[in-house]
Amino acid sequence: ETPAAPRPSMSAVEPNRRSALATLLSAPAALALASFAPTAALAAETKTTASGLVYSVTKSGANGNPTPVVGELAVLRWVASCNGVTFDDLYKRNDYYYHRVGSGNLVPGVEEAVLLMRSGDVWELEIPGSLGFGKSGKKASPGQPSIPPNATLKYKLEIMSLPGRDEDLIEIIGGTDELEFKG
Repeated sequence: ETPAAPRPSMSAVEPNRRSALATLLSAPAALALASFAPTAALAAETKTTASGLVYSVTKSGANGNPTPVVGELAVLRWVASCNGVTFDDLYKRNDYYYHRVGSGNLVPGVEEAVLLMRSGDVWELEIPGSLGFGKSGKKASPGQPSIPPNATLKYKLEIMSLPGRDEDLIEIIGGTDELEFKG
């Protein structure tokens, strides 16, 4: 009777795992894996508009998602900070904001960004003082810090939906062709 082959020790198995991981994470494999991680790839690209608004796309809505137009309703969420101090966080409050696009109810930099975004997008914004609270700044209010004049603002801005235009909502309610208004 021949003895069974000895089992490899853990130290003998470990180099094989390391070799496999090294191969998997080699440059070509890493590039292939990166193509499946659009958030990381998109976050690296920063753009600046003619007005000075700086943005990077951290999450992109599905292809074909609509871009809002002036007068349309958009559901937004954001975290806003100035000099490292958060002054508004709709994520923390588990809240969202219904915004009539182009109404002027938001700081100009956010208004500009919303018109460039698509439903489902999440962007990081750097808003120069001229597109923020301007030379007046913003006075402190209960639970909110003051914002100095011409301060640069940082936002994480998300368009959650465009009610009435997002495909999933239209599919649920049956499309606009089937709606009948009775007066």
